[in-house]
Amino acid sequence: MDSLTGPTTATIKRLFAVSGNRCAFPKCMSTLIDGKKVVGKICHIKAQNEGGPRFDPNQTPEERHGYDNLILMCGRHHDVIDDDVEAYTVEYLHRLKDKHEQSAESLPEDEAEQGAKLLFVNQAVSSINQSGGVIAHTINIHNFPPSQQPEVSQPPTGFIAAVAKDGNARFRAADEPIGYFWNTLPFAQSPDYEIFLAKGPAIWLRLIPQDAVSHEWSNEELLNCGRRQGAFLLPLSWGGMQYLRAEDGMGAFASSDSMSLPNSMNLLPETDSIAFAFNTGELWSVDTSVLGIGAIKRHLYFLDIARALVPKLREGGQYLCSLGIQPPLKWIAGLEGVKGWRLQVPPPPNHISTSTGDTCFKDVVEANGTYDPAQPPATALLPFFTRLFQRCGNTIPPHIEALIHANGNL
Repeated sequence: MDSLTGPTTATIKRLFAVSGNRCAFPKCMSTLIDGKKVVGKICHIKAQNEGGPRFDPNQTPEERHGYDNLILMCGRHHDVIDDDVEAYTVEYLHRLKDKHEQSAESLPEDEAEQGAKLLFVNQAVSSINQSGGVIAHTINIHNFPPSQQPEVSQPPTGFIAAVAKDGNARFRAADEPIGYFWNTLPFAQSPDYEIFLAKGPAIWLRLIPQDAVSHEWSNEELLNCGRRQGAFLLPLSWGGMQYLRAEDGMGAFASSDSMSLPNSMNLLPETDSIAFAFNTGELWSVDTSVLGIGAIKRHLYFLDIARALVPKLREGGQYLCSLGIQPPLKWIAGLEGVKGWRLQVPPPPNHISTSTGDTCFKDVVEANGTYDPAQPPATALLPFFTRLFQRCGNTIPPHIEALIHANGNL
């Protein structure tokens, strides 16, 4: 018998604190706490009881009732995820949970505390007309006759994006390889070896479908698409280029003459720039070389940053559209590791600048927006450029904004 029969108060409080008081189901705006009532449900991703959806007999009681196995849902969507276990897999629900908790506003501590207390005061547990699926703690008991079962909604309409690791810029942990070298030459035979992303301050750009994508692409399909005219898959900056593959996608990475096949287990080949296409249809580019130009003096060169991001947004949009993904696309752009760096901006025409540049007050500069390949990419990225100047305690100079609007490609 389980030594732990339900989530602890601390776990429940943590769940509410990062929920934004909203159901985690994509685009659902249902609240979890309504006044003095808790109308949301704490759902187990892997079922609490044997025979329930996604039940894992190898879980310990602590894992089963732990934070990582729990997700907050409204009553309706709690039932939806149990009714279709093929669509709502463990992996999908973990991605949904991560995305929701990263994007939701933090719930005030008093409200999170209230939600946890209300659940334990009422002590009601239900799983609408089910005998062991995702068990939910709630103060509202529902027992619908078969003819009055809640309507099951369609599969989620929001895209579940990949989760950032070790900060905002990277999709792999620091000690985790991006993937394996992929020799794409016909009949080529070479040993597999892991490729890692170089450490240090980074610039990144993500392109994400707006709506859920029902199709997943194989690595071969992603590679072939990235070689088409007008839809090339390229790193943010590169001289030589190679490909790599992983379980969740493939990428094009910058290589150099010094990056040769390792001759011992002590050598870990690194790249400073990668464009990675996920099998789900997301594109994530990370680069450490663009900021490396000013790393010694800790300078952020605005034009270098803009001229790296703008063409990558255009190319990335063309790449995803060639896969059949419909625009507009969501973009997320950012810099990481730049606190204390000085922003270097070209002066207006016919002027000479003697400024040492404004100091960036934040370690991370990030903004997001939408992009349609029909619009100028520099104009689409204006929210990021504006945020960069804001993080340095300034506003975007009129001559820079005019340049962006006049020349959407910079």
